[in-house]
Amino acid sequence: MSTSIKHEIALQDLLVKMSIDPKWSPDIKGGKFQQTVKKMGKEELLHVNLHAFHSERRGRWLQILAHLTTIFSNGVPLLSEELNASIDNELIETSIFNEFFSSPFLWNIEFSIPHPLGYGKGIEKATAFIYFLRSQKEMLPLKLVELFELEYAIFKASYKLPSKNTSLIEGTLYKNTSATIIKTKYDVLSVIEGNNEFHPLLPCESFYIVSPLNKTYRINADYFNLLSSYEEGYTTDNLNDSERHIISSALKLRILCANALDIDEQLITLKH
Repeated sequence: MSTSIKHEIALQDLLVKMSIDPKWSPDIKGGKFQQTVKKMGKEELLHVNLHAFHSERRGRWLQILAHLTTIFSNGVPLLSEELNASIDNELIETSIFNEFFSSPFLWNIEFSIPHPLGYGKGIEKATAFIYFLRSQKEMLPLKLVELFELEYAIFKASYKLPSKNTSLIEGTLYKNTSATIIKTKYDVLSVIEGNNEFHPLLPCESFYIVSPLNKTYRINADYFNLLSSYEEGYTTDNLNDSERHIISSALKLRILCANALDIDEQLITLKH
């Protein structure tokens, strides 16, 4: 019975792969799909209505893009502009998206975070896409990648608050997993604020914190450097008055928390 179950799961995975990954398309002669079904003794799966298949696959691609557009509401339109492709139909046909639909980031559920309503990993695609973009960042303008990073940080901030707010500055504090501390070479927050067009942005080193309280702030280098030291936990001993003020502010914004268990959610560690 265990052999039958394993075979059924493998077949299900194969069909899902076929329906999204362009490299597993059933019409690629001698391709991965054709080779696999022959090894499985499932040659009947090669008799696919290709017109219906391509329509269904396009629909799945558009569903993934729609999810990403909701989260990256500024980044996706600008990516479309950068690639000279209209959003939706043309964008999903670009090499960037074809590579994403085949990338291990999309297919490995470890590149996703648990849905806040408890649906488990694998539901959201924003984490997979941001990891994919990082792997392709040499192919895209840095300011565009940094904009995606900021929008992802804002999305991630909605996932978890520390269970206990604390105003205590003494002892060891930790960065809340949902909070993000970012350093960028462009002031990409101005794009989200609508105060600046994307293309005229000039290099301008900027620092941000994204709070789980649904707030994003520009901060200075001193604020950034101090809070960055709390990524893995850091003692508050020997702080000067200025540093104590920064830490107190970060606690109120839920950037830092006192209980390490509050951030042990098996979320992917994101480096910026």
